[in-house]
Amino acid sequence: MVPRPPAFATSESSTSDGSACGRRALRRRRLPALPLLFGCFLAVLGLLQSRSRRVQEEREGEGERLSLPESPEAFPAEVLPEAVASALLLRPRDGLPSAAALVPFASDDGSEPSRQVPAARVGPSVLAGDLANLAGDARRLLRAGADFLHLDVFDGHWIPGAFTFGPMVVKALRAHEPRAFLDVHLCVTSPERYLEDLAQAGASRVTLHLEALDEGRVDPRAAAERAHGLGLQVGLALAPATQVSPRVLELAAHFDVILVMTVPPGFGGQAFMPEVLPK
Repeated sequence: MVPRPPAFATSESSTSDGSACGRRALRRRRLPALPLLFGCFLAVLGLLQSRSRRVQEEREGEGERLSLPESPEAFPAEVLPEAVASALLLRPRDGLPSAAALVPFASDDGSEPSRQVPAARVGPSVLAGDLANLAGDARRLLRAGADFLHLDVFDGHWIPGAFTFGPMVVKALRAHEPRAFLDVHLCVTSPERYLEDLAQAGASRVTLHLEALDEGRVDPRAAAERAHGLGLQVGLALAPATQVSPRVLELAAHFDVILVMTVPPGFGGQAFMPEVLPK
């Protein structure tokens, strides 16, 4: 039994021999579907454009909400314990940018520290943020008035179990915030090996632990010179148990910043150690 031909093929022409007239009729019957398809395409395109405009408006609105204030909000000193408030009479080191670390606000002749209120700098650690949305959190911190961003880099080896991120994340944050001061704190074995990668990633300052350098028998002065040669500021970090010896005081002249740890390096949420303040 011969199959019944499709409906669109019947009565297309008075010919039954598959002539050109029949083929032209077939084409004429199919043409009305093209405007319908084109109309559907335009409708979908319009929906996509409308959604794109809404997303753009939301982003612009977020930018207005997170606009940079004229000046950071001052932290109320009265909420600090008296011993902490007294020890935090600090001032920026001369010649360094606003994101530089702070040093004791003492007189040039070595007399008693001045009681002037210091211009403190705030550098929050991104580890307290959402690691799945570091770019968004970094943007909010900077728009809220943070002077710089502190990036804690752990390799899981020098501090067992503490592992965070490396130069690739620093590079990604630099792409999102090209004007931000990125302060990278290296808690890693052989920190001097990371200097070139971090310089290429866009780090502003790299802080090396004296303890890690000593374990690798690396001269801190040579590490500082190498970092400076790469265009980096360089800091020297001291764990709570490391004393301020004459050697440390001599090394300080080769570094832009001395980071005095008030918790053991490794994990957040540890209790502040006020006994470190005299250091």
